Amino acid sequence: MWVENVVLKNIRCFDNNELSFKRWDDKTEPSRWITLLGENGTGKSTLLQAMSLLLAGPDGARTLVPRPIGWLKDDTTYGTISLVVHQGQHDKGEYGEERKYTRFSYYYYITGEKTVKIQEREYNNPTIVEASGYNARFLSWLKKNAFNSSGNGWFAAGYGAFRRLTRDNRIIIPSLESPARYTNFYAHFEEDKGITSFERWLVYLDYRRIKDEDSSSVERQYQISIEAINGVLPDGVKFDSVTSSGRIIFDIGGRKVPTIAMSDGFRSALALSGDMIWRLINAFPDSDTPLSEEGVVLIDELDIHLHPLWQRTMPGMLQTVFPNIQFIVATHSPLIAVGAGREALTYRLMNRDGVIKIDDVSQDIINSSADDILTSPAFGLVSTFSPEVEHLLARYSELLENRRLLSVNETKELKQLELDLRGIAPYKVKDELTLKVEDYLRRKVEADDKD
Repeated sequence: MWVENVVLKNIRCFDNNELSFKRWDDKTEPSRWITLLGENGTGKSTLLQAMSLLLAGPDGARTLVPRPIGWLKDDTTYGTISLVVHQGQHDKGEYGEERKYTRFSYYYYITGEKTVKIQEREYNNPTIVEASGYNARFLSWLKKNAFNSSGNGWFAAGYGAFRRLTRDNRIIIPSLESPARYTNFYAHFEEDKGITSFERWLVYLDYRRIKDEDSSSVERQYQISIEAINGVLPDGVKFDSVTSSGRIIFDIGGRKVPTIAMSDGFRSALALSGDMIWRLINAFPDSDTPLSEEGVVLIDELDIHLHPLWQRTMPGMLQTVFPNIQFIVATHSPLIAVGAGREALTYRLMNRDGVIKIDDVSQDIINSSADDILTSPAFGLVSTFSPEVEHLLARYSELLENRRLLSVNETKELKQLELDLRGIAPYKVKDELTLKVEDYLRRKVEADDKD
């Protein structure tokens, strides 16, 4: 499964906005990595949560958000959230007889506390209402095939910014129930609870390896899980063992460390990747390579708790371990954006006088450094220097531009600024000869372009 587009109308800060998730360089193919950039309050989390509700199915959505209070921008009318999804090769079910459909569009209405009429029925409480009409047939079929917890395939999961392993100092019991569909998105809405499935899954598999007479399938899952976990961890960090008391140990630079004693960065990465592994294996129980199956994963603030070195490599690690997952990721980090690769699709969300505008800034990311990205339309910073240095640079630029008309005192100020800035930002300060060379080269390029 992959998502083609999402539309939000009258939802929180969104009036009527659409995002396409096809590749920026080939509109017929899905992008496997989408980065959402934007300042706080521009709707990145809202967009991801709305997609979680759609991918959870209507029953799961109402379980996750029983009363969608505060979801409407204008509560005198209803809002809508809609999605277009494509069925993957190993996703359960066939729709149609003479014509087979693999592309499905559907939507929900969201109501508030003001009375509104939908499909000849009045609603006066916040709720999620299934769509009617032609799309309802798609939605009815998806409920039986894609959103059914016992069905195979149709993998999707969502993770909020506060994902983490539990800090409870307890022994983990080696048992694990099959997940209901809506629990794939639980971490997107329950910020105060840790993700326990990774730890329980490894302890469960370790227990089964010992107790089962025929443990070949369990051993395979165990090895797949450990290989994948090691694949998203930095160099020098790897899984070590499960103790007899049910504690999971990692080797960090030669030290044996239980998960409860690991840093928040490690715990966040383990919670995310470990949960994905378990849920993918459950979604594709007959697959020899479950981590290579298709699906959609939504992640809010992927960069949280991660050192810049890890931010830059994490997108590539995730795409290597889960090569056919469509990741839709919100971040404030240019390193996450640049680490996603040349084929990634990147959007910037901006608030312009109360109206959300969404720009495709994918080409501003390609071949750029983190500094270049920060000062590009992707982030829109004027400078990556401190405000103090930025003020000095602005004054230097002003004096340099008018250097033939300067007073004695201004000439002295200019010379002092040159000395100060050479120590602070040597590559930003240019002497007169350098400026002349750059001006000559610029005019030459412009003349060549005209020819």
